[in-house]
Amino acid sequence: MKIKVHLNGQEHEVMVEKNGGDYRVTVGESTYKCVPKEGGFLINGEFLAISLDGSLEEGAELGMGGRTVKARVEPIIELEKGESYSEEEETSSSGKEEAGNISAPMPGKLISVKVKVGEKVEPNTLVAILEAMKMENEILAGVAGTVKEIKAKPGETVDGGKVLLVIE
Repeated sequence: MKIKVHLNGQEHEVMVEKNGGDYRVTVGESTYKCVPKEGGFLINGEFLAISLDGSLEEGAELGMGGRTVKARVEPIIELEKGESYSEEEETSSSGKEEAGNISAPMPGKLISVKVKVGEKVEPNTLVAILEAMKMENEILAGVAGTVKEIKAKPGETVDGGKVLLVIE
């Protein structure tokens, strides 16, 4: 997943790839192995304490290594040559539409569904894992609500845009 990170007014394009229990984070030409730990991350084997005050999507204060920075994160939407972009299409294909449909953002194999029918979820709750291009991609709820229906089974190959589950 490619994201844009704003730190104290400076923008950075960052590639985040899940790699088993850790993440590969690439900024420019540098790649870091990041392992989430309580209170921070192990980054290339060194622990960095991190505190968060606020929401990264809306803007937050991030405490790192004894200093505080203003941080905000936003997804980067990449289009294939010839595709057009509209915010309405982005909403419906990302699983964040008002109806609560959680859709596959790309074609792939559904590895697991992390919720059950009747379970309550909040925005950004991990609901499924989709394998695409040999990478595991976390599918997050875009809305708060209750899981009404699961429309795909683990092991199933799905097309991009296919509704995986419905949240009411």
